[in-house]
Amino acid sequence: MSAPPSPRRILVIRAGQLGDTVCASSIIEPLRHQFGENVVIDWVAKAGMGGVFAADPRIHHVYHLKNRRLPIPLNLQKLAIVQQSWRTPYDYLINLELGALFNDLVRLVKAKHKVGMPYEYFAEPPEQHAVDNLKLIYRSFLSDEALKLAVPGLIGEPVDLVRKKFQLPDNYYVLVPANSHISKQTHINHRAWPAEHWMRLMALMQKESMAGVIIGSRNDQELINALQPLPDNIISLAGKTSFPELIGVIEAAKGVITTDTGPSHMAAAVNTPVYALIGPTNYKRTGPYRTSKNDVTVISVNLPCSPCYHTERLTACLHNQCMTDISPEMVLQNLKTPSASQLHDKSVFCENK
Repeated sequence: MSAPPSPRRILVIRAGQLGDTVCASSIIEPLRHQFGENVVIDWVAKAGMGGVFAADPRIHHVYHLKNRRLPIPLNLQKLAIVQQSWRTPYDYLINLELGALFNDLVRLVKAKHKVGMPYEYFAEPPEQHAVDNLKLIYRSFLSDEALKLAVPGLIGEPVDLVRKKFQLPDNYYVLVPANSHISKQTHINHRAWPAEHWMRLMALMQKESMAGVIIGSRNDQELINALQPLPDNIISLAGKTSFPELIGVIEAAKGVITTDTGPSHMAAAVNTPVYALIGPTNYKRTGPYRTSKNDVTVISVNLPCSPCYHTERLTACLHNQCMTDISPEMVLQNLKTPSASQLHDKSVFCENK
């Protein structure tokens, strides 16, 4: 009797921010469908961001890159990836980066098949969601049946364990007051919702007996301190959770209130209702990814200058009106009666899937 074939070995390269990594998780289930559930998937991630896979049994190993731009001769982490591939070659290398940043790594890694840059460039339609743009790459080597499974998905700590560990309240909402631009002190954080709006929302939630859990990293502590004192109905876990724990906290929540930042994608990936406060960015491209199993509500003001991200209009914007005009009362109304038909005034829209 012949021995069963060895499982396929696949290396995925997507070393972006948290939202980029969550969106790229949409490739995991298609690979398992195409190559079997025992497929070995290794991942090249930006340092820290690969932590979202720390409790995910579908990912075999994560290579964490501290410096993505350092060339291979000077980058011991990239060199280790190349050396490992020569010891045990991959069946597939899938480069989900559209730039040239990892072209040298792709060329040197030993793999039978290589997908993506620098061998083939996949142009991104500007109005198409990042996940759907990734599917352009997936479609080049995956079957139609596998492509149907291409939606973001995360596995963290079990909900029951997380509830017990952090003594979480019943029916709580997760609040995400920070985003990845919080540390850029020399610039306006155009994606942020004002601290006073967060404080007003928490006060309104207290009146409605709605519990809340604030999440964030250790780097967000200055902003969290600005929200003090917290109402009795709100607790803070900022800087207190690992990625697997954070996934569990989000999965157990009744909903997530967030700006356009990584946890919004995490919420959509674990099918927790997400209320995304979005102003300067194009939610059609970078907002939480909608599927048949999740519930995404975009709350925004319909300013004629939006979206303006990566344009001169953003640089000239001093008042961040598209975010400040989103009122706490508007957000609360969506928590109480989430519906696309609940328009607050002629300048405001709430978009639901």
